[in-house]
Amino acid sequence: MDEDMDELERVLQDGISRYADGEPLAGLEQRIISRVRMTESSRRSIAEWWAVLAVGVAALVVGAFVYLGIEHTESRPLSIAAVRKAAIPGLTPRRTAAIRVFKPRGHSHRRAALPKQPEFPTPSPLTSEERLLVAMVKQDPERTAQAFDSLRKRASEPLEIAPLVIPPLETGEGQ
Repeated sequence: MDEDMDELERVLQDGISRYADGEPLAGLEQRIISRVRMTESSRRSIAEWWAVLAVGVAALVVGAFVYLGIEHTESRPLSIAAVRKAAIPGLTPRRTAAIRVFKPRGHSHRRAALPKQPEFPTPSPLTSEERLLVAMVKQDPERTAQAFDSLRKRASEPLEIAPLVIPPLETGEGQ
């Protein structure tokens, strides 16, 4: 037994010494240095990040103005007084009456209030089981009350679970 352990120990020591004596591949240091330089050059400066952020915010603000104010227009005829105020010499009121009025989108689409029901929750029709229960109560109220009392008593009693018996499997030796 000691001879086997000595042999195993010798094999392990031999393998470890070969692993420790190994040299890294040629050019490893140069590859590590070039990879570090590559990651440093690809990082953006703080000023570049602020510029990207400013352009993004400006685009959002312009988009919001376009979406809320200018994009949704609704044409409606102006009143005669407004037409006279806006009338340009030489134009007839018929030509100035078709001026388009800009209206923000948020105010043009309002949801109608949902109808209010007199009772909440709204009653639903009886199921077939509920109809049978109502019929049973109408037919024999005393007997139904006794049945519910016995159910309540059984519900308060502790549950008894029969022990689980699993017979051993046949191994099939006789087959």
